[in-house]
Amino acid sequence: MLRPLRLAYGLAPVIEVLEAHGHDITALLLATDIPRFALEEPSYRIRFDQELKFIRLALDALALPTAGLEVGLRYNLAIFGVLGLAAACAPTMRELFHVVPTWPELSWGAIELTVWRTGDEEYVAFHENADVGDLGRFFVERDTAATLALFRQNLGANLNPLRVNFRHAAPPDRAPYERYYRCPVAFEADANQIHFPRAVWDSPPPQANAMSYRFYVNQCQRLSAVMQEPLSYADVVRSRLRASTPIPALPAVVSALHLTQRTLQRRLDEEGSSYSALLAEVRLERAQALLRRSGIQNEEIARALGFDDASAFSRAFKTWTGLSPRHYRERHRAR
Repeated sequence: MLRPLRLAYGLAPVIEVLEAHGHDITALLLATDIPRFALEEPSYRIRFDQELKFIRLALDALALPTAGLEVGLRYNLAIFGVLGLAAACAPTMRELFHVVPTWPELSWGAIELTVWRTGDEEYVAFHENADVGDLGRFFVERDTAATLALFRQNLGANLNPLRVNFRHAAPPDRAPYERYYRCPVAFEADANQIHFPRAVWDSPPPQANAMSYRFYVNQCQRLSAVMQEPLSYADVVRSRLRASTPIPALPAVVSALHLTQRTLQRRLDEEGSSYSALLAEVRLERAQALLRRSGIQNEEIARALGFDDASAFSRAFKTWTGLSPRHYRERHRAR
């Protein structure tokens, strides 16, 4: 079930709880070698062991017996990105719940979840595993709370489970669990479970749509395949340069990434790249696209590419292609 690479954004609910309790996450990110910009980069991947280390440090800092509950109730479908879109369009709540753990690297799953039927009830069982070690209790409480959060998001805040069972010992204060679940909550039970009436599972989410569901499931499959390789710093820089107009200079990029120029240059060197090469690459592709459009003056293109003036742009373009912008336009028209 577990995959070695995860989306860094999966730490967001833990970070929200840390910040809500007044904790600075800078030291935790440094200790786990996770750059701050990774939390805003939609496809930045971290290793599973980095995620576990960050969570352990976070739990030590929080010292909250209810940390798993507090993190879990912050979950919603939007946090899962394209996976959340797939789930939201599922035909029933049963399919919604099934699709989320199908891609644990997209949903940050860490323990096994299974759904069982008995009589008029259907329940989710949460199974700790050796991979999470001493974090088993946290993940069970997080995922149980998150399950109810997703059900309530789609079927209404008044939805209550029939009962909730935990294998671990009760916390010093059971009141937060009883207020959130609004049903009998048992500790030191035989299994970790949350029970709902079977009719709840057959209910369609508000946005159920078969065609959209198939489309987003296909997107999840593609994203999951892409995630098997670590994201490079060159990809991150290239993405930032492509998304900005005008194209920013190096100081602006490193500031947005919460890095120093030296750190970024070292990372790029390790990948056999450089900022200047990436800047030239993005400027060239943007320049060619703009020159192929009529009515855009060289002065406007120069500004969009981050040059001081049209002359500087023209010299750079001729260095890249051997053609002046005017000659490039003429060739394009001739074709």
